[in-house]
Amino acid sequence: MARASRRDLLKEYRRLRREIQSRLRDFAQLSKNATEPELFAELAFCLLTPQTSARRCDSAVKDLVRTRLLFRGGVAEIARVLHRQVRFHNHKARYIVEARTLLTEGARLRVRSRFAENPAEAREWLVTHVSGLGDKEATHFLRNIGGSGELAILDRHILRNMVEYGALSRMPASLTPRTYRIVERKFQEFAAELGIPPAALDLLLWSQGTGEIFK
Repeated sequence: MARASRRDLLKEYRRLRREIQSRLRDFAQLSKNATEPELFAELAFCLLTPQTSARRCDSAVKDLVRTRLLFRGGVAEIARVLHRQVRFHNHKARYIVEARTLLTEGARLRVRSRFAENPAEAREWLVTHVSGLGDKEATHFLRNIGGSGELAILDRHILRNMVEYGALSRMPASLTPRTYRIVERKFQEFAAELGIPPAALDLLLWSQGTGEIFK
């Protein structure tokens, strides 16, 4: 089977560049201007994303914010809200409560101050300390608050498109930390070859898999 054309991918990037750049500016502004609760809501969103669509996760987080359960609810209360939209709702409710406890100091959320500004170090801190976050979810969170740098969000849409465009020979059977780093380097090389920033390439490939530029 013939591989998809990188020339066509670049053409699609030119078509979507303004929308992609606008979305990345939104992420950067969140990093600068968001309140601590808003940053925590973004972390909760990323905790919910495994095996659940981004739109459903976003809707669930909005429900939790609206009811204030995200900031004061217990595991059972949060799970009841998640049950309607999110897979593995009991586990993910526990992850949210544990993350909230971890990131609370003196009865106030302290998200910004708890990990390094260096993207790779920040991801390592998140993966080590926040239950439910792997490399993909931690990178997703950092990207959504404008701090992922050259790191890659290797979800199924990105991996499939990397194979389609010849940047990856085949879908990995699993993404261990070592495999994640190997594939991430291939993603970075692919971005460099195309002349597209990694965060922009992620949104471009994700939009090809989902039909939209979201987060």
